[in-house]
Amino acid sequence: MERRVIPESENRLVILYAMGVLGPVTGAQLLQFMVELDLMNYITLQLSMGELEEQGQILRRAHPGDALWDMTPEGRFTLESFGRRIPQSRRERMDREAGGYRARFRQEQLATAESFTLPDGTACMRLRLQEERSSLMELTLHVPAGQVPTTLEDRWRRCAQTVYEAVIAALTEGYAPDAPLLPTSEDTVRLVGEGDWLLMLSSGPDQPEIALLMPMPSEHLARWCAARWPEAGEALRRQVIRQLEEADGSLSPAEEVSDKGE
Repeated sequence: MERRVIPESENRLVILYAMGVLGPVTGAQLLQFMVELDLMNYITLQLSMGELEEQGQILRRAHPGDALWDMTPEGRFTLESFGRRIPQSRRERMDREAGGYRARFRQEQLATAESFTLPDGTACMRLRLQEERSSLMELTLHVPAGQVPTTLEDRWRRCAQTVYEAVIAALTEGYAPDAPLLPTSEDTVRLVGEGDWLLMLSSGPDQPEIALLMPMPSEHLARWCAARWPEAGEALRRQVIRQLEEADGSLSPAEEVSDKGE
């Protein structure tokens, strides 16, 4: 059966409709949605998005992970005015499938991970957890070359919330608003906004085995956490690596991260 020729205007409306049911998405996520639902191919998507961006109907905004595409008010007006021109079958397909994609895409956006090798051969894992527009936590761990867990991103998405809760629990243990503070280094806590205090912690000045960046709502709490770090930091490093290993039932030899001191 010969497929009908889809007008360019309909392709642009489909992109707007997809953004409407999915929310903000990365370019890779939007492409996955379009291709897997047989709505559009890569070239058509890129050309149509370019036209929409030039018309001011979509925009790319910064995000702590990857930049996200979203509709502008002009794009929403266009969709509300002309969305019914998309064939009902295509609208129903997007409505039916959007829920599962939306949940998965959000998880991908909020928990991101990358690994790279430093000039001396040491491997570095950078693990991030964020809210819609702000970072909740960034962890950097150094391990011997070749010992980064496979499928790192998938593993991190499975255990990111557990790790975040463990970090908060370890660093705030015993905290009370009126508790006296132990001395801490001035370079571990910095005011970064109105009432926002950034923890900048590491296990050493030169290529630390673990480093943590985390915003705190008050200076008192931030300094308490900084004072807890020397006792809690190494245990947290071991726990993060263990959580990454256990996030997938099967481990390869390259995933048996060496953990001196355990």
